[in-house]
Formats: sequence, structure tokens, C-alpha cells
Amino acid sequence: MSASGKLYLIALCGGADRPSEALGGRTPFEAAPTPHLDRLATEGRNGLLEVIADGVPPESDSGAMALLGYDPAVYYTGRGPLEGYGNRYWDPDGHSVAFRINFASLNEETGRLDRRTSRDLTDEEMELLVAEILEQVRPAPDIGVHLTGWGRHRGILAFSSRNRRLSGEVSNTDPGFVKEGAFGVPVADHPDRPLPARALVDDPAAHLVAELVNSFVAASARVLRASEVNRRRAAAGRKPANVLLVRDGGHRLPDLPPVRGRVSMYGQVPAERGLARLIGAEFTTAKPASGQPEPDFYARLLPRLLADPADVVFAHIKGPDEPGHDNQPEEKTRAVADIDAHLAGPLRAAIGPSDTLVVTCDHATPCEAGIHTDDKVPLAVAGPGITPDGVTSFGEAAAARGDLPIKRASELMPWLRSLRGPA
Repeated sequence: MSASGKLYLIALCGGADRPSEALGGRTPFEAAPTPHLDRLATEGRNGLLEVIADGVPPESDSGAMALLGYDPAVYYTGRGPLEGYGNRYWDPDGHSVAFRINFASLNEETGRLDRRTSRDLTDEEMELLVAEILEQVRPAPDIGVHLTGWGRHRGILAFSSRNRRLSGEVSNTDPGFVKEGAFGVPVADHPDRPLPARALVDDPAAHLVAELVNSFVAASARVLRASEVNRRRAAAGRKPANVLLVRDGGHRLPDLPPVRGRVSMYGQVPAERGLARLIGAEFTTAKPASGQPEPDFYARLLPRLLADPADVVFAHIKGPDEPGHDNQPEEKTRAVADIDAHLAGPLRAAIGPSDTLVVTCDHATPCEAGIHTDDKVPLAVAGPGITPDGVTSFGEAAAARGDLPIKRASELMPWLRSLRGPA
């Protein structure tokens, strides 16, 4: 990375994985045809990075934070605050608390909980459900409420008040995650039912928010059960979205130093938009349109990345993550192959000789686990001043043989800047 060149940082969402029997003992990175990523690895240096810390599975926002040089162990205050701030649900003159939520499906007869409503809610269905809830569920007069849905089952819930303190120190109602400090940690063998929110500290503000969450979840469940959207889904044999699962709440925004230079971020997660706003980066929503094949999306994204005038261009590419959640190693392998052929290859061919290209992951989503894990992620970087280390393929086992002189994701940007010399 020279003083005049640009840095392209590509984070493949959930790409890191473990050897799969279905793939002949290989990971999706190792099984996919990736001639362009392999060439990147051959031309540069490689390594395995710990994204946050042992025992702390990253989310996409904390992973992006780390890759941009901010140690989540120091700065992170929770997924909820970044989500809420990213959607402008934060009251700068009052008190705010925000949560990540899932639109889930609870079968009242069997008691079985689908935490993600099969991930098939359309944008139109989510908009109608949100509108119905906000029309019919109202907290106390001095408590404002914000709710949104996005990405097939995800959403944001936020409360605000000008005269009452609010605390995010409350437990999750989502049984799949337990709140440990600022981080949501997945629970492998979790209860098959929503949990009540409870205050995690003996503070009136936390008790108030626990009451607000429990009341809102109960009242919204009554609205969802009666919704025409869910009646149509049930009639079509699809699971109803009839309960909200709330997790990763927080009432403080991270205090982040401004980013150095011009940085552009491309992604589809509201929390990343919040992160960009906090550090002074430009954010561009970049996701496939409904029904758009990923290769077509990459073909449209590429010229935007190349034309961006920023010094650092960060792109969060979602493709590999959901097959990991759904335990579909072959589909994840296909997603990796599409990225190699339609994004990594053309990008590598188009950048200039003074530019630096990094390809890595924001976190691991191993197919066998179906959740984010704390596994280390592979990284390959090539550009001016970077001497090849003899690795000739991109993947977890190959990266472990590299000689990248850093071990944690938050060390990446300082190391790349050090290659440029004094500013």
C-alpha cells in the first residue's frame, strides 16, 4: 500500500468455516474453484486472524469495527445501539435504548420456536407487520418507540424518552443468545421458547426497560396473531411471524476516534451504517435487489467500488453467510465461487499497481454450527511493499501457513498504514 494507492478491503460475511464431510474434508473456501483468490494469496501475504477474542463470536458490525482498526473489546457497546443509531432512532437530547430483533414463529400447539421465521418474510410483509404493530401498540406517553424490519427476519426496536433514564442492561428474550457485557453470545442448546426480559443490574432504568420490552413483546404478539399477513402465510403453508425476539440491547454509543483519511463502506446492515456515521465514513447500501442473482449484483457493485474516491473502500459481501446458517456447505461453496469469478477476479484485474487488495471475513459461520463462532478467519493481502510468503491458495489451512505479522483483526489497519511510512 503506497502513499498514493487505495486500499480495497473485502469482508466475506461468515465465509470462514470448518472441514466438511460433504466437501471431502474441505472447507467451502478450499472446495470452491477460486483461481483469483488463489492468485491473490500467491502474490501476497496470508494469515489467520482472531476477530475479537477467544470465546467471543463476532457479529458483522463488531467484525467490521475490528477490520477498520477499532478493537471491539475496547470500544463495542452492543449491536443494538449501532443498529438504532444507524437507522436514526437515537435521540441526542434524551435517553435511548435499542435492540436487534428477530421476527420469529412460535407454534402454540407444539411449543416449537423458529427463531428466524424460515427467513422468508418479504419486504412488503415486514412493512405491513411493522405498521400494524406501531398503530396498535403504544408504550407510556413519555416513551417513544421505533420499530423496523429488514433482511427477511431481522429488525430493530428502540425506545426513547426525554425525562426518564433508559438502560440496555437487560437480558435477551431471544433464547438463542445470552448477553455477556456488550456482546451477544450464541447458545447452542437453548430453550425452545421466548424468554422474559429481566434487569441485569439493580437500576430503575434497567427495570423500566425490562418492563417496556416485556409489555411490547406481549402486545405485539397479539397484533401479529391477528394480522392478515400471517393469516395469508398460514393459508399458504408458511410459518407465521407471530413473536418478536429481542436481544443485544444497549443505551450507550461507542466513543470512536475519527477515521484517518477518506473511508467508504458498502454494506446492508444498519449497524454498519451506524458505525460509518460514528467514525466519519461514507456509507452506501449495497445489496442484491429482490430476486437478483448474486453475479449480477457483483457486476453492478464493481464499478461503484472502482470509482469511489475514498482512500479506503470497505465492502461487506453477504453471500457466504446464510448458507452457513442453514448448514448448506455446497451452496456456500457456490457462493464463494461466484465471489471469486464475478467480484474478486474483476476487481483484482482492474485495480492499479499502487493499490492494495485485502480479502478476509468479518466472522466465521461454520455450516456444522449454523451460528457465528469465534473461529479465526483467513486473510490474503497483496500490494506494494508486501512480499509473497509462499502460500499459493486461499483458505483456512493455507492461511495458517502464511507469515502475516499480525494476529488480531484490529491490528490490520495499523499494520497496513505502517507500510506507507510517515503520513
